[in-house]
Amino acid sequence: MEQVLSTQPGYRLSRDDALDCTTQVASALSYCHAIDVTHRQVSPRHVSVEMARNRIVCRLVDFSMAARVPDFSTRETLCGALPCVAPETALEEPYWPKPADCWSLGVMLLEVVGGQGSLELSVRWRRGASLVQATREILEFFAQAGSHAQAMASMDGVHDEAALECLEVLLSPEPFRRASASDAVELLSARRG
Repeated sequence: MEQVLSTQPGYRLSRDDALDCTTQVASALSYCHAIDVTHRQVSPRHVSVEMARNRIVCRLVDFSMAARVPDFSTRETLCGALPCVAPETALEEPYWPKPADCWSLGVMLLEVVGGQGSLELSVRWRRGASLVQATREILEFFAQAGSHAQAMASMDGVHDEAALECLEVLLSPEPFRRASASDAVELLSARRG
C-alpha cells in the first residue's frame, strides 16, 4: 500500500477505494482479534495490494511481530513505527494490543484518505524529535476538538464524513475509548457507497 500511495495523485486513494481498502484491513484485523491474535504493526507498509476485477484487493501481511494476546492482557514491547505506532506502545507503557492495533488502523485510514504524510503534516512534530516527544505531540493534537478533520484536510483539504466518523473513534488518545476492529468494519461498511 505504501508504494501504491506514493504513485497516486495527492498520495492518496480515491474516497471509495480508501474506504473499501480500510474496510478490508479492518475485517482482517477483526478476524485476528476474534482469535486473540494481534498484528502489532498495522500500517500501509504491511498491506499488500493487487487489482482483481477492477477492484483493489488488500491483505494484511507480515505477522512477524504478531502475538496471541487474550483480552485484558497487556504487553510492553515496542512494535511499529511512526506514523502508525499507537501512543501507548511508543511510550513503552503497558498497553492492550488490540486497541493499539486499532489506533494503527486509524492512522492507516488517515493516510489512505487524506494522503500519505497527513499525520506528520498536521501534527508537525519536530524533525529529530525522539519517539516519546513526537508521541506526546500526537496525543496533545488528537485531544483537541476538530483535530481529526484537521488531520484529514492537512494535505489538500480532503473532507469525508464517513472517514471522519471512523477516525474519531479509532484515533482516541484513550485506548479504552477506541472502536474495535469489528466496530470499524460495521461503521465503514454502513457509510460506504
